[in-house]
Amino acid sequence: MTVRIGSVPYLNSKVLIHGLEPEGAAPDGTPYTLELLAPSLLAKRLSAGGLDVALVSSVEYFRHPEYTLLPGLGVCGDREMWSIQLFCRTDVKDLRRVGLDPASETTNALLRVILSQKHKLNVEYVPLDRHEDPRQRDDLDGFLRIGDPCLRMLGRAPEFQTLDLQSEWRALTGLPFVYAAWLVRGGADLRGIPELLTRAKAAGVAHAGEIADEFAAEIGFEFERAKEYVAAIVHYEMEGPYIEGLKRFQACLVKEGIVRAERPIVFYGA
Repeated sequence: MTVRIGSVPYLNSKVLIHGLEPEGAAPDGTPYTLELLAPSLLAKRLSAGGLDVALVSSVEYFRHPEYTLLPGLGVCGDREMWSIQLFCRTDVKDLRRVGLDPASETTNALLRVILSQKHKLNVEYVPLDRHEDPRQRDDLDGFLRIGDPCLRMLGRAPEFQTLDLQSEWRALTGLPFVYAAWLVRGGADLRGIPELLTRAKAAGVAHAGEIADEFAAEIGFEFERAKEYVAAIVHYEMEGPYIEGLKRFQACLVKEGIVRAERPIVFYGA
């Protein structure tokens, strides 16, 4: 039986899926398909049973008690994360209406935590359309952008201040953060896919320079800056302090009423 894999199309995932094709086989012969979708669409596909394992926003793990996590793999941040930015027309303390990025529930939830628990703000959040340019919305004091669209906008919107949400999370908690993890649908039998994904990550880390060279022009970065992002800014080992960051995020979500109750961290195959 073919295992259906889903991932995001952003540069920060390319290390984790390096060498994977739209159709292929794991080292043990397990056939797979790979589909690339925005985080919010991936979450819906996984929840509906259209995927067996997907690199999904971490908040989805806390909303679905039937999901398990593949150990050791994720899209994580430590000190900063260039692709997760709040663009502000005003000082942060003066924010009143903020646009949310339709692509990712995790970063929208993280923004709520940062503005509420770090900056003590009561902000009105405005859902944005996937295709609109929030810079044209005069009714907003700021807006969230993630992934490659965020990277493309950095340095190209001089009328906005930027707030790196990873730096804000680190200042609030002293911990790193897990933005996306491989979530496994309840009842799915992945067979050799965990080994496939582990090997893909190792190969991606080893070829980070090639990945940066391939995609630098697409996001408007010089090679060296793209390589720094892929090889040093984004972290891919979801272990130790990253698990502690994931647990702290869950506690913050419960405090904000975004999820109802805490659940343990359960790994696939445990």
